[in-house]
Amino acid sequence: MTKFSFDTIEDFDNHIELSVPNYSHLSELIRNISSYFIKSGTNVFDVGCSTGLLLKNLCIEIPQSNVRYVGYEISENMKPKTQAFFEWIKKDITDPNLDLSNSSLVLSIFTLQFLPINQRKPLIQKIYNSLNDGGAFIISEKTYLENSFLNDVFTFSYYDYKMKSFSENEILAKQKDLRYIMRPLTEIENIEMFKECGFKKIECFFSSLLFKGWILTK
Repeated sequence: MTKFSFDTIEDFDNHIELSVPNYSHLSELIRNISSYFIKSGTNVFDVGCSTGLLLKNLCIEIPQSNVRYVGYEISENMKPKTQAFFEWIKKDITDPNLDLSNSSLVLSIFTLQFLPINQRKPLIQKIYNSLNDGGAFIISEKTYLENSFLNDVFTFSYYDYKMKSFSENEILAKQKDLRYIMRPLTEIENIEMFKECGFKKIECFFSSLLFKGWILTK
């Protein structure tokens, strides 16, 4: 069985659709909420954009003129065949020279959970500093619960969901591979980190088992 890796996975957009409960609903919510924040003459960034599908849909659905849409992604495997609607840039999002200037909206969808914990706060701080006043940071992350029983309830309910699309061996193999690259935090730990970086207005807009989505406004 092939080891899970962002550098080799095929059809990532379909994979995440099958892997995250209610992902299509999350994506729709993000696009709806984003329409309130994207402003003409500003930049929209997606850090860890994978194939850039979310940015592409934002470009198509939100008719704002003179908006630059930029997706940063480290895996060359994710590069889309066409970039007619946005810029896809291969870039390490922990690079101190990452450009997030003049942003009305920054997205991070299930990305920070794959960064070493000590590299997350500097990136969030950079996002906060780069956002224009009134701008928004939309972030989704997988979390875990401090209540061990409920964490097991949510985790195995999640496995039940995945078994609709993946075999037991595939689920177990991926979980074994993810242990080396993913470090989720609790919801409280994430929110504390957001606040430490300057965000004071934080609202959860999506919750599906262990998967959360927040909007942070400046």
